[in-house]
Amino acid sequence: MIDRLRQWIPLRTGESGLVFSLGFILFANYAAMGITKVVSVSGFLAEVKDHYILLVWAIDMVLLILATGIQSLIVDRFDRIKLLAGVLLVFVILYAVLPLTFLSNSFPKPVSYTLIYLLNDQQWRFFPVVFWILVNDIYDPATGRRIMPIIANFAFFGTIIGLGIGAIDAKLGFGPVKLLLLNASIFFIAFLIAQTRLRTVKLAPPSGKQDSMKETLTEGWEFIKTVPAFAWSALGMLAAGSVMTILLYDVLSDAKLDLGSGFQSFYAQYNLIIAFVSIFVQGVSAKIIERISLKRSFLIQPFVMLGSIIANFFIPGYVSSAAAQGVSRVTYDTVDLSTRKAFQAMVPNEKRGRVSMFIDSYLPSGGTIIGSLVAFAVITLGLKFGLVRDQYSLIYLGIGVVVALLAVFASFRVRATYEQSMLNWQLKRRTRGASVLDKLDFGEGDK
Repeated sequence: MIDRLRQWIPLRTGESGLVFSLGFILFANYAAMGITKVVSVSGFLAEVKDHYILLVWAIDMVLLILATGIQSLIVDRFDRIKLLAGVLLVFVILYAVLPLTFLSNSFPKPVSYTLIYLLNDQQWRFFPVVFWILVNDIYDPATGRRIMPIIANFAFFGTIIGLGIGAIDAKLGFGPVKLLLLNASIFFIAFLIAQTRLRTVKLAPPSGKQDSMKETLTEGWEFIKTVPAFAWSALGMLAAGSVMTILLYDVLSDAKLDLGSGFQSFYAQYNLIIAFVSIFVQGVSAKIIERISLKRSFLIQPFVMLGSIIANFFIPGYVSSAAAQGVSRVTYDTVDLSTRKAFQAMVPNEKRGRVSMFIDSYLPSGGTIIGSLVAFAVITLGLKFGLVRDQYSLIYLGIGVVVALLAVFASFRVRATYEQSMLNWQLKRRTRGASVLDKLDFGEGDK
């Protein structure tokens, strides 16, 4: 029994304390997100027409890009443990203040739900970047490939707890004020853990460079452009952002149309199923990457997205769209996430934060903006010219198929340029005499 447990949780002596501390911080973030995710989406859709959420997504991503630009100025300049603690404290304050919008008569409910949704989505994209950059700094690539899937599982456990509370809220009606204050409490506990349990972690000192935002963004972008595998990976992330947006909107609009007032209960249960499946898939993601090699792992998500959107294209209804988006979401949050993090671990410490910002934040956000605006334009024009939903949905799903094919092409180029990219001078670490290749062991398939 113990041997089998060690196979699923391959921790070595002295590793468990730090892993579980990091895991709880990640758990707290996703538990808080799960609590308000269902409430914010269902509350927003109850107040406005469903396709207007596409505009909110586009605006949300613009705000995220601006926030990430500011974040990129500090992520490689300051102590990353203190930075993580600072982010947690900011979320404590925001979730403690947001209940006032529901208690004040000057804030209409649509505005309050929109603010919750914007914060929830910013949290989904913003926090993981800071967190995983820190984890990449703590562990070397070989250790990280073994430990990261374990830490990532805490995100799914947190999501399950949070969504479970959201599902109960659909039945008992706790109300947004109590849920927001609960989130503030969860983040405060995570802040205390970051301040106490991570204090003994030793990291390389920050560079302390005082670059402008333009210089910061330029350095990250120049790295991606000059390393072919990273450049093609960047294109794939841009395409993935668009396809995932189209798939998600199709689920929300189909379910809202077919279920009406039962939408919140469905959405909570749907996300719980995704979380449970993700836990299992995350448990085998490291073995999948090791078995097929890192460079081939980039092929998985594009093909899953392509198959999902094609299936959704031919099989209408919210059950089909939910299954299609669910499969793509599980793959994106498990195997693809582990693949990207293992890949980014090869970037030198002094550049990793800025490169991660582009690949994990700017590019998916840009893809979301493109997918949202294209889908909104198709729907708006379709309504103007008298098309019914089944007609204009085929148009934006067809566009999604084309973009998914672009993601497939990009993933093949990542595989083709992988060995060449590993010899690029940009991957040479300033603080080490050995090549980054000496630190990696991705199996025979990468040799």
